[in-house]
Amino acid sequence: MGALLLAGAAGPTLAQSYVNAPSSYLGVDGLVAGWMSNRPPGTLTQDWYPGSGEASTGAGPVSGPTHDVVFLSSTGPQRFGTGLSASPDPTYPDFQVISGLTTDTADGAKLAQQYIEFPFVTGTMRYADTSPSAALFYVNGAFTAKRWNLNGNTHPRAFGYAAYLVDGDGNAVSALLQQTDDVSTVAGDDFQFVRAPDGPGPGITLQPGSAYALRFYLYRTAANTDGKASWDDTLFTMSRQTLAEIIVGASAITAAPAGTQNHYSYSFNVYNHGPDATRAVVSDPLPATANGASATWSCTLQPSGSPCATPSGNGPISAVVQALNSGETALYTVTWTGPGVTTASTHTVTAQPEAGSPTDPISTNNAAELSLVPPTITAVDDVVTLGTNTASATTPVASNDTSSGGAVDPATVTVVTPPAAGTVSCASGICTYVPPAGGLASPVSYQYNICLAAPNQAICATATVRVSAAQPNAQPAMPTPVPATGAYALSLLAVLLGLLGIRQSRRSSAQ
Repeated sequence: MGALLLAGAAGPTLAQSYVNAPSSYLGVDGLVAGWMSNRPPGTLTQDWYPGSGEASTGAGPVSGPTHDVVFLSSTGPQRFGTGLSASPDPTYPDFQVISGLTTDTADGAKLAQQYIEFPFVTGTMRYADTSPSAALFYVNGAFTAKRWNLNGNTHPRAFGYAAYLVDGDGNAVSALLQQTDDVSTVAGDDFQFVRAPDGPGPGITLQPGSAYALRFYLYRTAANTDGKASWDDTLFTMSRQTLAEIIVGASAITAAPAGTQNHYSYSFNVYNHGPDATRAVVSDPLPATANGASATWSCTLQPSGSPCATPSGNGPISAVVQALNSGETALYTVTWTGPGVTTASTHTVTAQPEAGSPTDPISTNNAAELSLVPPTITAVDDVVTLGTNTASATTPVASNDTSSGGAVDPATVTVVTPPAAGTVSCASGICTYVPPAGGLASPVSYQYNICLAAPNQAICATATVRVSAAQPNAQPAMPTPVPATGAYALSLLAVLLGLLGIRQSRRSSAQ
């Protein structure tokens, strides 16, 4: 294969959208499989892969792999179409003789389905959780040895071929790769470029996990009298689409009172779920209230716990580039100290693939929104019943008031709306109501205000206390009298019923 003295492409890096298969042979990158007939000579099987580290010649079969296991999930032995068969060449057993050619044109060979093909199934790049990805594969080059001209051109064969890449059903997935109507006119004894190599990147596009074959339709020339052809080494190169999946997640922002200010903190993570390593450009503008404070951040890689490329900093995170392997997470922690906030705000952290990095097919998860929510206080109404209408009442109004993100401060309780009758005074969250002179004649209410402790003292709420008392000398309600039925009334009722009975009897007699 000495004629394939091509400049090898650079190996895979974090900034590539496409990569070749890793194997290289005599300067050609991306070789994934080879079909030959010389390990041992005349075996007529797929028996060598340039990336296996074993030579292509030898007395025994290869012991290593027959294909690249990332780019190809499987390969199979060469196959023949209708009426064709192969046997070792009697003179040169390191290649094979194909017999049974019956047609004289490429179209005739296609119609008669006379071909030799080399089958394979593409691999599948998987996400970090092993689910399959849609990363594409490409055939970039195809080669076959000029066996018809080997050994000083003393054993030529006169035949032609038309090469295609076909799917598992035999349908062409490429245009004609190459058609040579008479191989005996092709000079040299090296390798024939059936498809000149290119890439890495889009060549002939292949879907992941799918069956294909490199197929050569074979036909005779006018000089071919035996219907035979010579064949041996056939190889091809592949590259693939690299794929990353950057996912950004974030925690809630928490605030803890620290003297006269709050200590704020949150974390967010940048996770590479894709099958390939990538470089993420990470940005966090920080909440507006934190930009003027001494915000600090740090970053560690998980699960290793190693520091990130930029392990820490002050202020906003501005387009920091972080390399991430598949399944690796960059965990950022942000803290600052500042005054309490009274209005909610949001900001967004992002992580985008660096230019030239693997494709990220889902952009909706490249950002996370964080909310900075002020603390809240809930003041709960109270109901008080005086022992008498002249008795005072002491109520711990702050005892049932609650908060979130701050602490209720009973010392802030103040009366904002006094009662219509009587007076009220409050201290340390306890309010005392005193009825007016002469006692409380009807229910009254008053309102108080209560706030959170510093530094959130601007967060306040109002509640109502309703006060009532039983009134002295209150008369119970009298029941409505029910008329009694005396003896005279009962006698009169009996007379009336008797008269009614006589009248009814006379009516019956008249009928």
